[in-house]
Amino acid sequence: MIGVYGMGGLGKTTLVQEVGKKAEKDKLFDDFVFVEVTETPDIKNIQTIIAKKLGLKFEDEKEDESERANKLYSRMKDKNILLIIDNIWEELDLKTVGIPSGADRGRSKMLMTTRKEDVLEKMGSTNNFRMNVLNEVEAWRLFKIMAGNCYSS
Repeated sequence: MIGVYGMGGLGKTTLVQEVGKKAEKDKLFDDFVFVEVTETPDIKNIQTIIAKKLGLKFEDEKEDESERANKLYSRMKDKNILLIIDNIWEELDLKTVGIPSGADRGRSKMLMTTRKEDVLEKMGSTNNFRMNVLNEVEAWRLFKIMAGNCYSS
C-alpha cells in the first residue's frame, strides 16, 4: 500500500495516473484498475467499476454488497494487480468492498490518494508521501519548461 496525500488541486490524481501508465507500459502488472471513491462513497458503484475493469460480471443485480465483495475478493486474491484508489475522503473498509489486503493480496499493489494522512494510516498504509505546493524557484523552473522559449522576464 502506498499513499499520496495533500491539499486539493496539487496533482495527486495526475501523479498516480502517470505511475499507472508507466507501470502498464512496462508490463509490471497483469491488470490495472483505477477507481475514484469521492466524498460520499458508493460501495456498489466502486465494486462495479473494479469488477468491470477486471472482466468480472455480477450476474444478478440483486446481489448484495457482501456477495459482490466475495466475488471481487476471489478474483483479486493472489493476483498481480495495480489498484489505484483515488480521492478517498474517509477510511474505506477494503474488506467490505472485496479488496484483499495483507497476505491475501499476492503481488498486487495499492496506490491511494487522499487529502488527509490519517485516512491512509487508518487503512493500514505506512508508505505515505505528502505532496506540497511548489516553492517559487520550482514553480518558475516548471513554467520555463512548459512555456519553452516564449517566456519573458
